[in-house]
Order: sequence, then C-alpha cells, then structure tokens
Amino acid sequence: MQKKRIHNQQTTYYTNLENHRRQRIAKNGLKPPIFRSVVDVIFRDSYYIILILTIIAWVMIGMKIRLSQMEATAEAVYVIQTSPTEAIPLANPPPPTISDSGILWLVNQDTPLTPSFTPQSLVTHQGIHLHPSAYTAYNHMLNAMVAEGLHGLHLASAYRTYEYQQNLFANKVNTLISQGYSNDEAAEIAAKTVHPPGASEHQTGLALDVTISGDLTQAFGDTNAGRWIAANSHRFGFIIRYPQAKTDITHTIYEPWHLRYVGIPHAIIMQENNLTLEEYSYFIASTSAYIVWANPGETHTYYLVVHSYTFPEKIPQGMIDISSDRQGDGASFIMTFIRE
Repeated sequence: MQKKRIHNQQTTYYTNLENHRRQRIAKNGLKPPIFRSVVDVIFRDSYYIILILTIIAWVMIGMKIRLSQMEATAEAVYVIQTSPTEAIPLANPPPPTISDSGILWLVNQDTPLTPSFTPQSLVTHQGIHLHPSAYTAYNHMLNAMVAEGLHGLHLASAYRTYEYQQNLFANKVNTLISQGYSNDEAAEIAAKTVHPPGASEHQTGLALDVTISGDLTQAFGDTNAGRWIAANSHRFGFIIRYPQAKTDITHTIYEPWHLRYVGIPHAIIMQENNLTLEEYSYFIASTSAYIVWANPGETHTYYLVVHSYTFPEKIPQGMIDISSDRQGDGASFIMTFIRE
C-alpha cells in the first residue's frame, strides 16, 4: 500500500508540473528557444529537406547540361540526337565523289534511274564492275571475315547497265507468262524478285550480290557468313538492302545476299534504328542532325550527318558526301562530314 501511495503521489506531481508549464506558456506566450526549434525541424523534417535539396541539385544539373548543349551548337548545327557506338574499325573509304546523287542515291520503282544514267567511275574486281567506295569497303569486310575464320565469300554481281537489267526482267516476265500468268500478273510478280529496268540499284554500282555457294538464295542468311554479314556489315558501310521484316516497305522479297553501300555513318544509323533506305531520309529529316562516333579513344573519329534544304555553294571542310533526298519533292540534301 505504501508503494502504491508513493507512485500516485509521483504521478500527481508530474501531472501538476506539466499543467503548470502549459498554463505558464499560454499566459505569457512563451516560445521554445530558437536553437531548439531549428534542431527539432532538422531531425523531424529531414526527409523533406533532403527532397528539396535533391530537386534543387537536379535543376542545377539540367541547367548545366542545357548550357553545354547551347555552347556545342553555337555554330548553328543543332544536334538533336547522338548515337555513341562501340569501337568500329573504319573502312578507310577513298575521297568520295561530291555530286548531287551521292552514295545515298535511292533507287526503286518509285524513283527509277534513267536509261542513260552511268556511275561517274567504276573499278573492276574479278571481272565485276563496282563503285570505288563499295570496292574498298568490300575488301575490308572480306579481310575481317577471313581474320575470324570465315572463308569462301565472293562477289556474284555488282554494276549492271540499264539494258542488262531490261533483259533480266523481260526473261523473268516471259518465264511467268509461259506458266500461265497474264502479262500484267507476270510483270507484278517478276518485280518482286527482279527489278524492272531503272529500278535496280545495281545500275549505281553501289549494290553487291555476295555468295559462298554460287547461288543467290534466302538460305544464305542462315549460313555462318550470312549471319556474320547481317551482324557486322554496317561497320564497313553496308546494309542488307531488302530485310525480311520490311518487304512491305521495299516491295522486294527478302534478299540476305544483296548488300548496298551507303557509307559507315549511315549504315550504323540504319542498323541501330532498324531502317531501310526508303525510311532513312525521313528519319534524318526529323532529327535535323546526327552524330556517329567511331574508334573512340586515341583516334576518336566521328561523323556528322546533317539534313538541309540548301545545297552548299562551297564544299565545307571535312565534308565527304552530299546526297540528294529523293523522297518527297527531292528538294533537300543529306550532307556528311568527318572529323578526327
């Protein structure tokens, strides 16, 4: 009983003490010391302080990045999208021919070549004629394949004249007619495998048919060489011109053996973004400018791809190609620069 009485007395004492403190604060308007108030806020509201500081830091970082971008584009070249890549062995392309057509010349049934079109220069490899840049790139790619133990790849065809393509197409149409198709049906079916004259990019000298067996079949895509080319040919400036998943865009069957030389930066962009040549100029036009890095480190080579509606009066330093945009009205250009 004695212990209980003492406990009750203590409880009453502390209760009265607290009530007295509250009454004194209410009467005199007393506030806690400033130091104790600051400490309470720090420990009680530290989460909110950290959140506010984090937001301020991110805003400052964003402003710094934006300032750096503005400084980098001070010469009115607006880089909308950049694409750093792995180390890519350059194919050491020869000085290109600066012309209105360029290496991105789009050739299909909607944008055919004239019967009189002939490449400005061609080289000969084992009796096959092709564009000098495509020839150099092909040799570098072939050496890289051999270095990795892949042998036996060779050219089946490259440059073809308008007349040669005309004969190929006519033979295909006649074969289908003999099988019972009408003239219109035969021409429509034939165009999916053998392009009509003027619609074949072989006429540019930039297209190559490669093989290991001598036959041009879709089975090539399942060979070791075919898989290697699909995975690596862009490093040397080539694209698989008629991919399997884009037949509705190219209007051509899947041709894993058909390579088109477009240059290293363009091939890299197309490979990374899964684009056909038909889609490419629209893509570049929508991004305004595109940077591609190659061989980062000691050599640090990069390409700048710019879409422009003005053909340059002078060839700027570092420019390696001007290609007209044959999509739409053909009134714009894709310009490529290189800098090491």
